[in-house]
This record gives sequence, C-alpha cells and structure tokens, in this order.
Amino acid sequence: MSNKSYIVFPLRRIAASIYDLLLLLGVWFAVGSIAVWINGGIIEEKWIGPFLIFVSSWGFFCYFWINGGKTLGMAVWKFEIYSLNKKKVTLKQVSVRFFLNTITVLLIGIPLLWIYFSKNNLSLSDYFSKTSYRKI
Repeated sequence: MSNKSYIVFPLRRIAASIYDLLLLLGVWFAVGSIAVWINGGIIEEKWIGPFLIFVSSWGFFCYFWINGGKTLGMAVWKFEIYSLNKKKVTLKQVSVRFFLNTITVLLIGIPLLWIYFSKNNLSLSDYFSKTSYRKI
C-alpha cells in the first residue's frame, strides 16, 4: 500500500460528519440521561455536560475507527481510515486523529485545505496520526 492518500474532499468529509453527528446525538442523550439518573436528577457542576460530550464522542470514534476503520457515516460515503505504517490502527493514532479533528472543527475546517498542498494528499490529522483514507 502506498503512502499516497485517497483524497476525500472536504465536502465528502463534512457529509460523513453530519451523518455521524446524528448518531452522536443519540449517544449524547443516552450518556446525559444516565448521568442525570445517577445523580438523582440534579447535576450541579456545569463542566460535567461538556466533559461527557467530549469523552463520549472520543469513545464513539475510537471504537468505530479501531474496530472496522470507519464510522457509519464514512461507510455510507465509502471511505475508511487505515494506518500508514501498514499495521492495525492503534488507540494512540485514533486519539491523535480525534483531537486534531476537534481542532479542525473549531477552526471551521481551514486545516482541511492542507490536503491540496500536501505532497501525499494528507490532511494535518492524517499526517500527525499516521493514518489516511482509502476507498472501500
């Protein structure tokens, strides 16, 4: 397998992300409901909600990227991630990818433009996590 990435253009990535966001909403509601139930209907600390959203999102993506290489949104748009070092995708790689993708979302997708300037068509999250996309 070459290190040249299959280019997944930003529009396709955004479409898969929207699909995954709809699935994540269900996860967030479930996690939030369990947290409220455990605390007897009252959550006094305001940071717990955003923390639970972040951790459950990280768990969602890590689970699907490690076990199958794709989320449901990526499967619909027919691409998956793989490790550039020709081994199985690791927890460290998907964690780096998740955190850099979070930064990309906060920067309104501007770091995605790097794929147009990269020699191997890698985004910044691809480069630093040593993963990339391929067609399925």
